[in-house]
Amino acid sequence: MNPGGPDQDDTPAQPMFGFPAPAAHWDGLIEGLHNAAALRLAGRPDDWATPVLCLTGPAKCGLSYLAAAWAARFGAVLIDGPMLAKAVKSPAALAEAHVVIDDADLSLGRNEDVLVSLMNLIAAGGGRLLLTAHRAPSQWRVASADLRSRVKALPVGEIGMPDEEGLRARLVLAAERRFLRLSQETLNYLVPRLELAYEAVEDFMDRLSASVSDADRAPSLPLARRVLERMGGPDGDDEG
Repeated sequence: MNPGGPDQDDTPAQPMFGFPAPAAHWDGLIEGLHNAAALRLAGRPDDWATPVLCLTGPAKCGLSYLAAAWAARFGAVLIDGPMLAKAVKSPAALAEAHVVIDDADLSLGRNEDVLVSLMNLIAAGGGRLLLTAHRAPSQWRVASADLRSRVKALPVGEIGMPDEEGLRARLVLAAERRFLRLSQETLNYLVPRLELAYEAVEDFMDRLSASVSDADRAPSLPLARRVLERMGGPDGDDEG
């Protein structure tokens, strides 16, 4: 489905079932003005000014998918932040590796010594460490003075809120994850009316998916309009 292509038949397509969610891969990332700089930076680890880079972004922006895609592209070890201490039994074994810690700001507290050791070893061994978080490093609650100074000095790539083109692409992907397909007419209606926020996309698609299940029908434009109205959006009285 090409969200930027020519208008298609506005007859709603039936939901698609039976296909597993695709594995994360770098080419599956949506690139736009909101994240192009961050993706270019993350995609060239050999050019990083330091061995550690942090990527931040708002809720539901796809940081976990990005972390998994980066791991797949560079053969990196992917670690869930809160599980850092359990996942890294021997930090020395990762000194020359590419490592990505998703939700890195949730890896603090009792895991701080592990993170400091990993940073030191990767810096000495020539590896690369990518951290992702929904909060800027300056806002992390760090107990260790040593780690606090390191975190505040981290280079950061920031993912911003989507523009309308990014919102359209996110709607398409969010629909596909729920085995639904939005017509071009429906997308054209939603894009200028839905809040430019990742959470708004996911909230809308959750509601739309539930409405489709309840009504046992495809997500037509009238149904999408009603869901948006229930979210407090405009009534779209210019639509027939």
